[in-house]
Amino acid sequence: CVAAPEPAVDAGRSTAVDGVPRPLNLEAPAAPLRYEDLINFPRSRGKARARRCVMCGLLASGDDSSATCSIPLQNKDVCKRCDTGIWFHVATAEHFKWCKGCKRFRNLQCFIGKLAASKCDACRARGREGYMRRKNDEGPDAAPAPAPAPAPA
Repeated sequence: CVAAPEPAVDAGRSTAVDGVPRPLNLEAPAAPLRYEDLINFPRSRGKARARRCVMCGLLASGDDSSATCSIPLQNKDVCKRCDTGIWFHVATAEHFKWCKGCKRFRNLQCFIGKLAASKCDACRARGREGYMRRKNDEGPDAAPAPAPAPAPA
């Protein structure tokens, strides 16, 4: 049995931005963005409570028929809709976005290589390096995998 979620009280720390903000300020932030300072709703405590998105406040999918969003387990209570958008932090006037690679909110400057990407530039570079390492390990003269033996009749 899942307990009812905590009351939804929007702290109003961050607002969703429609599209790429104009003018776009991609200067490095004065201080790193802290998760606790950016979220609008408190995180769910324990697995016995219904999960709520920390940005939009919608209930996550589950047994409850009132569920309105889906929150992947690795997303730290950020729903699928909110993890793709660009957000504006009211207190610091900075834009930020969720990185699916390092699983945290990052300043838009971290996405300067490709603003529409779901991972920050550092995570994308790490992925490219891993791909090239795997590709080079196989090598051009690596023998192809043998064909599977035919099944006995």
